[in-house]
Amino acid sequence: MLNHPMFPCGKSRREFVWEMGNGFAGLALTSLLSDGGFFAQHAVADQPPVQPRAKSCIFLMMNGAPSQVDTFDYKPELKKFAGKQLPADKKFINSGGRKMGYLTPAWRPFRPGGESGLLISDYFPNVRKHADKLCVLNSCHTDSHAHGSALVAMNTGKTLIGRPSLGSWCVYGLGTENE
Repeated sequence: MLNHPMFPCGKSRREFVWEMGNGFAGLALTSLLSDGGFFAQHAVADQPPVQPRAKSCIFLMMNGAPSQVDTFDYKPELKKFAGKQLPADKKFINSGGRKMGYLTPAWRPFRPGGESGLLISDYFPNVRKHADKLCVLNSCHTDSHAHGSALVAMNTGKTLIGRPSLGSWCVYGLGTENE
């Protein structure tokens, strides 16, 4: 294999190393010039108008955790469609030609919590006591019901990989402790 003149990518080893070296050198040079060199911006960040009290943010991304319709995302129409297949006008993309299953309502009832009235499943009766201290985002919607692409969409806003994630945007917007 080492003596084979072509890599699987269709390039010789020499071409591969040359092209990869150019790419990495460009990335390294851009980073060096932007951090402390020619393109550096030495502006001091503005102080917020109010001193923040929060010391951290916890983002719970539980791949393989309980379904959102059994926790914080109340869907009253699921009772109406229970035991039926998804209507044709509601079918999602990215099914891969697989047969769709039947709809199932939430396993436990939802009840309002706190002054906000945030609907929380009976799976979390103790969490309901702290409803006014929670920030629950129910704004992520995608046309994919496939878990992999929907997970990518939740973190990046698009179903295809290669876009910056929520964590990337937080670091970009807020900076890091070492900057």
